[in-house]
Amino acid sequence: MAEVISLASYTNNSIDVRKLKTGLIQQADEQVEKVLAEEHAAEPIKNMDDLIGISQYLINNGRYRDNMLFIVGINFGLRVSDLRMLRFSDLITDDLVFKTSFPVFEIKTRNTRKHAKNRYVTINRAVIDAVTLYLENTDNVKLSDFMFRSDSNRNVNNTPLTRGSIDRLLKSIAKEYGLTIRVSTHTLRKSWAYHQMAMSNHDPRKLVLLQKMLNHSSLAQTLDYIGITNEEMEDAYMNLNLGSADHNYLIDSTIYEGEVLSIAK
Repeated sequence: MAEVISLASYTNNSIDVRKLKTGLIQQADEQVEKVLAEEHAAEPIKNMDDLIGISQYLINNGRYRDNMLFIVGINFGLRVSDLRMLRFSDLITDDLVFKTSFPVFEIKTRNTRKHAKNRYVTINRAVIDAVTLYLENTDNVKLSDFMFRSDSNRNVNNTPLTRGSIDRLLKSIAKEYGLTIRVSTHTLRKSWAYHQMAMSNHDPRKLVLLQKMLNHSSLAQTLDYIGITNEEMEDAYMNLNLGSADHNYLIDSTIYEGEVLSIAK
């Protein structure tokens, strides 16, 4: 009978390495330094439970504006320069009815496109719920108000949060919640794009669509932007195992989220 060895569990696309027996190697006796490039690129929030958890954390703490910013950011996929300029009138009619969609003349691409073109953003249920929750818990809001104003000037000046303020806010939320990824304003847009691909089962047509929506010059740039490239590179290493006696590791890239991989020896 084959001896079955439970190797590890897949969590976040990585295998938990088996711990070595005591005595096989000694602790380091000198400080080891290694020169590495600083990682700057923000990452998407890939775990759906984290997306839900962050929203619930903000709601439970009465941070309805921050929750609205987070939900709108991950559902609209706008650059922060356009996101911060949204007004309630963009989403809601004078008759106080949520629109189906609305146009955005994106700031970054205004001077790069040969022909001026609006991007149309569809308003989904998650956004409607987050905006409604904010309005139910906030007084004196006007349709002409910017959606994301600082708490200090909410009832005085109708000015939106700055890009820097949003960046600091998102980093603070990530730290409080316990996210270990690199977070910046790009995280919202990257999360939107990543889950667009994930929910399409990596349909090539969706990738082409995202390239167009993100205004990228190549499909490779889009894959890299949303974090798919790093996942594929990690899988390329994990699935190889050249020279191993257990060379027939059948590691399926679809085995994630805590499933145990057992291999016959």
